[in-house]
Amino acid sequence: MSIESVVRPIYESSTDISNEEMLAEHLVLRWKLDGWKRNPTMYPIDISFIKDGAITGFAEIKCRTVPKDRYETYMISVSKVMAANSLSRVTRLSCLLVVKWTDSLGWIDLIKAQPEFVAWGGRSDRQDSQDMEPVIHFDIGNFNMDCL
Repeated sequence: MSIESVVRPIYESSTDISNEEMLAEHLVLRWKLDGWKRNPTMYPIDISFIKDGAITGFAEIKCRTVPKDRYETYMISVSKVMAANSLSRVTRLSCLLVVKWTDSLGWIDLIKAQPEFVAWGGRSDRQDSQDMEPVIHFDIGNFNMDCL
């Protein structure tokens, strides 16, 4: 196996991380938690939420640059959902997918949500073959909508 097949580019920018962290702060205030911690880089899920010194749940946070109604479904990697399910099973805590669109904020519980369908998909604009994989599509109508 060559080094090129092991090392992948990191597409998440410092702006992406900053936006996710601002959203995590918003959620802490909204849900009356004590705080949050960013999980280590190689961890499959972005954020751990904290209350009374204990982790109370996890979230994968996505900040999108399109309005909520641009697509009928939200696409996420099957491997990300598998990781969320494993994390939840081991800890018995919820694992949410939180999405901030340009005009809305919504979330679903990745353990309880039923997929609309599973497909082969991902990003094709970066000419990175590893960006295409099995993905789960969740109906955006099933997201719990929250205040921005």
